[in-house]
Amino acid sequence: MRPNIGITVTPPSPAMDKLEKEMLWPAQVGYGDQPNGDLSKFPGIAAIRARNNSKTINHLNTFSFEVSRAKKRVLIIDAYFFNPDKDKESKQARLDKIINWFLIDSMDAFDIRILTKCNNEDPDTATNEDINKEFEALSDAINSGRTPSNKCQIKIKFTLLTHFNYIHDRFAIIDSELWHFGATVGGFHSQVSAVTRGWDAVKHGAIDFFNLAWQGDAIMGKKNNDY
Repeated sequence: MRPNIGITVTPPSPAMDKLEKEMLWPAQVGYGDQPNGDLSKFPGIAAIRARNNSKTINHLNTFSFEVSRAKKRVLIIDAYFFNPDKDKESKQARLDKIINWFLIDSMDAFDIRILTKCNNEDPDTATNEDINKEFEALSDAINSGRTPSNKCQIKIKFTLLTHFNYIHDRFAIIDSELWHFGATVGGFHSQVSAVTRGWDAVKHGAIDFFNLAWQGDAIMGKKNNDY
């Protein structure tokens, strides 16, 4: 059994076994209309205010559950993935929530990559070194229960804005499913923000696009003196 740091990952009901397009909104406790607490429609004013005024922002339970049962890959593109909303949660709280998505025995993914921006100049965000340290510990925890042939590789690049500053939206790929986020991947934003899922990542070229962004634009990198 892998260690758990105390953040609950709540499964949707029923779990999906095939791609099915869906639009969802993260919601505070008591304001969702799904069994796992998520919303399937735009929130009303009470739900909007509850989320906007809360100091603890709920993530999208459906997404964290799907991450926890990934079989092959979890790929994330989000410049502000590790940036908590100002005055909403601590830097460590954000990291703990993200890391706990992967600390589940049902998660068999071996290719976990996160493409984001450099965080060393933002005092409200964990530094690159802090983030790398947390994910190195996560990798050790995951691989402690795996065979040598099924080791998980976790890689983080902080080069999105310096090497591939062409992306406005945020995306995630879980196995072959593409997720599109209006704001932070995982649904952490305190304002109204929708998430769509159920897109075929191969059909829409999402995996190729992720690899393109991951590799980066050499010309842009040279302009930023990073090569």
